[in-house]
Amino acid sequence: MVGNADHSLMCRPGRLSVRRCNRVAFIVLIALIVLLMTTLSPPQNKEPPHPPHPYAGDSGKPASPFPNSWIDENKSRLQLWFSRPDYYRCADLPVLPEFWTLEEATSPAFVDIPRTRAIEVGETVCVRVVVPARAPRASMLYTPFPGMPWDSVMLDLVGNKTGISVPVQLRPTPDHRNAMRDSVHVYEADVLLRDVDVYRPQGMVEYRDAEWNPEDGLPTVSYDPEPLLISDLMEVEVADQFGRSPYSMERYMELPLCTDTSPEGRWVQASDLPFNTTALPAPDHNGRIWMPYKCRLQQYSYPDFAKCLLRKYPLMHFYGDSNMRRMLKKLTTLGEWCGQPESHTTHSCMCEDHGEPFDRFNVDHHEILIDIDPVRGGRRPSATNFTASIPPPNKSRIYFRRWGGLTARNPMPWPRSFEAGVQHYFGTPQLVLLSLTNWDSAFSTRTYFASQLDQLVTHMQSSYGPEIEIIVRTGQYYCCRTDLTGAKRQYSRLRNKGFDKYITDVLTERLGVTRKISIWDVSALMESQSLDVRGTPPFCDSNHARSEILEVENQLLFNHMCN
Repeated sequence: MVGNADHSLMCRPGRLSVRRCNRVAFIVLIALIVLLMTTLSPPQNKEPPHPPHPYAGDSGKPASPFPNSWIDENKSRLQLWFSRPDYYRCADLPVLPEFWTLEEATSPAFVDIPRTRAIEVGETVCVRVVVPARAPRASMLYTPFPGMPWDSVMLDLVGNKTGISVPVQLRPTPDHRNAMRDSVHVYEADVLLRDVDVYRPQGMVEYRDAEWNPEDGLPTVSYDPEPLLISDLMEVEVADQFGRSPYSMERYMELPLCTDTSPEGRWVQASDLPFNTTALPAPDHNGRIWMPYKCRLQQYSYPDFAKCLLRKYPLMHFYGDSNMRRMLKKLTTLGEWCGQPESHTTHSCMCEDHGEPFDRFNVDHHEILIDIDPVRGGRRPSATNFTASIPPPNKSRIYFRRWGGLTARNPMPWPRSFEAGVQHYFGTPQLVLLSLTNWDSAFSTRTYFASQLDQLVTHMQSSYGPEIEIIVRTGQYYCCRTDLTGAKRQYSRLRNKGFDKYITDVLTERLGVTRKISIWDVSALMESQSLDVRGTPPFCDSNHARSEILEVENQLLFNHMCN
């Protein structure tokens, strides 16, 4: 229109001047854009006022990203329209200055959701936890791992209707005061919500002052969590206004099959699902099914998985502890071990199988060979004369090196198999499976473990070529108690998480450049269970997963290996 009056429908000689006409047209265009943004932007519930924290004074209000002027108001509308998922991120919502002055004597730890208005599925909400300053005490001796918080705060967002529990992965806000032991600590997370519901926080402060990390001979601190103060207004509504959510239960069976060993997901009540669930992995002991968000888990029978091994993985090397032993019991019996509902409440299936009779392989040996076929399952090699490095016809073979992590408690030092030439004696596998954390977090210091992990990486690089796939199994999830047995395990939820992260970071960085490496995150399965499930006795001293959870862990692995 500008500079081309001859072709304009409005700006012709005899009506308005071209300059004045263009000005009017520009104003009309801006008005239309504002009207379009107002009309098309998904309608929101009126945002409730930010509830003032009772210990923060009258100014406990969030900093609003909507200025008062008309121009800035509409600028914010445009920002919201073109970048909705980022709009409520913690980085855009300042921490209230009053929070940094709070003390334990006058304020409990509390949850703060700066903006609680309704959001669409697939958007994030900023969640914060404020832990007031604490007076000096004996725990000054405890220190966190590098980059980890002083306080162990466990928090979930839980759906009121569905019961879906979303773990909140809190991190310290980028403020130098969070690095100081005697300061207020403020933690935050941008929580991605993908299921329609109204979510409320649930959680607790498990430990303060790094008492979650009993390193260097310090005693384990008894588990005595503090409740978090959570206002009734701290809730977030998630809607699927246009009915197009890719995470809808109605669309789950349309998803591609899972190939990732650690797909994000949630536990859903089987009775709430709008389709037949027989093609999915079985529910847990609470009737809930693990459902990834972006892919579909299919139920593999153990004979079918054994056929897959023959085709794709005729030779495998496994390194692991008693959790791996329980997995192999399921595999070698083709799912019969703890496979019947009446067996699920036995002590072996719920917790500890050590010492029970088992004839498929010698569970007490440190180096074990297991031959697997789809009909008979898995057994020790039957021939008297055989070559350990070559699987027999129509069978796949697993070399299982049983260890207690990389600790000094192994009767047979863990490096010995590598030093003796594991490939020379037991062949070149298609896959290597490593299980760590469980013993290491319980009995090693972080410094000692770091030196041992460095040795393991060196041995892996020299023993296994880049064509061999590596799967790293995380430790079992741990929470809600202290080990009071004679074993004196140094377990805590945050300590185990710290070991897992260190292991996966080091192995991915040093081995993942030239090799295919996957993380089999069994810890995430239990972390996504409700707090009631995680925190309800009886607890298992050895921290084994129940057989129903073990089955879901196995199905994650089977789908990755065979889909």
